[in-house]
Amino acid sequence: MKNQIQSTIILFAVLILTACSTIEFSPGSYNSNVFDPSDALTPTTFSSEAEFNQFIETYSNRGYDSYDGGIIRSLGVPDITFAESATSSKAVAPPQPNDFSQTNNQVANVDEADIIKTDGNYIYTASGNTLFIVNAYPGEDAEVTTTLDFKNRIEGLFINNNHLAVFGDFNNQETLRKIGFLPSQSMTFLNIYDIKDKSNPELIKEFRFDGRFFRARMIGDYVYFITTTYISEGMPLPIVMEGTQITRIAPEHISILPIPYDNPQLNNIHAIKLSDPDSITSKSVAVEGSQNLYMSENNIYITHTEYIDEWELRNKILIEVVEPKLPAESKALIQKIKNADNDILSQYEKEQKIFNIISTYLNFHEDRDEIEDQIESKLKRKLDSYKHLEFTIIQKIAVDGSNINVETTGKVPGALNNQLSLDENNGILRVATTLNQRWSRFDQQRSESSNNVYTLNAELVQLGELTNLASGERIFSTRFIDDRLYMVTFRQTDPFFVIDLSNPSIIKELGQLKIPGFSRYLHPYDKDTIIGIGRDATDTGRTKGIKISLFNVKDVANPKEVANYISEQRYSQTSAEWEHKAFLFSKEKNLLVIPAYNYDWQNKENNYNGAMVFNIEADSIELRGLIDHSQDDEERYTPHVERSLYIEELLYTKSPSLLRINALDDLSKVKNVKLVSKKEGPIKIY
Repeated sequence: MKNQIQSTIILFAVLILTACSTIEFSPGSYNSNVFDPSDALTPTTFSSEAEFNQFIETYSNRGYDSYDGGIIRSLGVPDITFAESATSSKAVAPPQPNDFSQTNNQVANVDEADIIKTDGNYIYTASGNTLFIVNAYPGEDAEVTTTLDFKNRIEGLFINNNHLAVFGDFNNQETLRKIGFLPSQSMTFLNIYDIKDKSNPELIKEFRFDGRFFRARMIGDYVYFITTTYISEGMPLPIVMEGTQITRIAPEHISILPIPYDNPQLNNIHAIKLSDPDSITSKSVAVEGSQNLYMSENNIYITHTEYIDEWELRNKILIEVVEPKLPAESKALIQKIKNADNDILSQYEKEQKIFNIISTYLNFHEDRDEIEDQIESKLKRKLDSYKHLEFTIIQKIAVDGSNINVETTGKVPGALNNQLSLDENNGILRVATTLNQRWSRFDQQRSESSNNVYTLNAELVQLGELTNLASGERIFSTRFIDDRLYMVTFRQTDPFFVIDLSNPSIIKELGQLKIPGFSRYLHPYDKDTIIGIGRDATDTGRTKGIKISLFNVKDVANPKEVANYISEQRYSQTSAEWEHKAFLFSKEKNLLVIPAYNYDWQNKENNYNGAMVFNIEADSIELRGLIDHSQDDEERYTPHVERSLYIEELLYTKSPSLLRINALDDLSKVKNVKLVSKKEGPIKIY
């Protein structure tokens, strides 16, 4: 009997950690704590601030940050000056060179925020808390023109004509206390400057947004800036500070889904026109963690992964089975607990009290074994009805200038690798996912992982699918180009797939190639050639150093690796595997540049740190040299190269404290520009 009681207590202890499905929150259809893939995921909005507060109270114990009970108000806010504007100047910018590189964006005409940008004469780059404006061309005269120091780390920037946007997380605790935030709460800053006079930028607008920076994109001169706010007790509606004026995102502009949130967050989407930033539009969507964001010219897609958890499903069934068997007085008590005001009992306290009632009843019920058998039987039938146990939830937000509209939501089986796993083409969303291994105690054999491709229409209803690719492997890289998908999976070898998407309803595998190693990033060289950046590997799957492949896909049924570069150093790495903005390519210049470093503590003579420069053509790739960024002192930590770009005949490589300029033709040194904050020259603190 003692073992039976202990077993039951362990079983019910899980209820403490999960939402009790008998406690309903319903600004929509929130009546279950278990994700059901058959449910329609129609987004709704809050009808009132009270309903939003109820949502916050339901999930606040699962959040990370905390507020002070929502004392921040639109009235009575101290007059806080964040920065003084520089003197306006009417200086005329110099003429533009004809040829310079831009950020390696996923989608044409959709600019991604980055730590370095150029307009062809000047380079704008951030290191830590400092923004540098460098008069970069001609290279021999390059120098830092302006240094702007911020109190917080800069996460990225945009430039558009004579406007510069700089942003990062804002953690000035003194300022946050003055406006009603506790020290643990986070905000994000976005400053907009007029940069007609590069030596004296004029601050024309400053914003402070609720939450941490998540992603940012720019179309034309509209910046779409997204922050993440974590749910916490007493949290007010998300705020926007414009100078010292505070506004809140209205409840009807916050979208939610009928899903079992675990640790919900708000993604706050702000549309700001750089050339006229006097007004902004803001919307929020409730999401889970582990998000990806993809943006086309017309839509933002925000994703997260939902899992069907066997224990949570068991708890739900357990309550369904046991609660009707309770005596009348226990049912009445549970109803009183549910009806209690949230100020008296928190959601978590209600769950604990209901748990105690049910556990006490079941522990001493004479038919406990039969009840547990009934629960197990229902659980097995429910699990057998699910084809998959993990799904990617996709929220579609239409954008057009300042207009932001949360349109619809869809779901596909499996999880995404990164933002490159999504693509929109002629109104069709294409998605590539990996279904991880599935295991249940009712079936002791694990199912193998598999990979899948789906197409969805404008309403995010599935049109076609191609499933069960590369069993036992997972997606390492994808690239959608026109009517094709190029995809790499990996476990021991690198299957490179060519997939036909010309008919969204009938997705077909055209061909595949298996070679050692894998590619983590794919980039088009031309319509018949794909560049792959990744790692070499042994026949058993042990990873080695950098590998760059050239895949010829002219014969789609028989793709070939026509050339490659494999590093001799087994520990060599490149951030271009993970960060596509670190990848610099120009077909016209036969140029490929990637950050690269190698550290081998046993053979230090083989170590290097810098940027590899390649001559690349459709059927050949050759290492031309390394732009070295190593420190003289080998014992000092040397920051790695972060980005590279070119202006006309010059190559610029940037590490946190150095901008190196080399000639493209022979890689000879032109000039080094130190990126160090200093007290001479025009400096302002923001």
